[in-house]
Amino acid sequence: MTRAAESTATWTDADVRDVTALVRLLGHVVDEPAMRGRLERLTPEAGHRTWLVRDEDGRAVAVAGAQLTWSYASDEPTAQLLLLVVDPSDRRRGTGSALLDTFETWAREQGARRLSAVSAAATDSAHRFYQKRGYHEAGIRYTKLA
Repeated sequence: MTRAAESTATWTDADVRDVTALVRLLGHVVDEPAMRGRLERLTPEAGHRTWLVRDEDGRAVAVAGAQLTWSYASDEPTAQLLLLVVDPSDRRRGTGSALLDTFETWAREQGARRLSAVSAAATDSAHRFYQKRGYHEAGIRYTKLA
């Protein structure tokens, strides 16, 4: 059974704990106070949206986050999926697809015609997930630490 994604911008201690654990699954080093600060900055007013999927006990087992951006090359915004992670205990149940559907619906509601997903370079299963849903590689992003 696929669980519903809920948009949230208010963070309980349990939510922060759960999201911190999910983000760590991607290999990021983060503690709960830092995660709370990040979540509190990524607000709808700042162009961001965050969704949680909860299990029957109310624990967040998946999280997705997105932002709306404007570019010099288009009159419509681009919606970027910045984060999508599902707890291993909830994978292969349609949870990731439900979150992606939720993101895509939100993006269209915001007027976005171009959708992009950020995926780590070493995550082949994530790449296949997006490709199966119509996403394709669209260039290379370069990063430099300042």
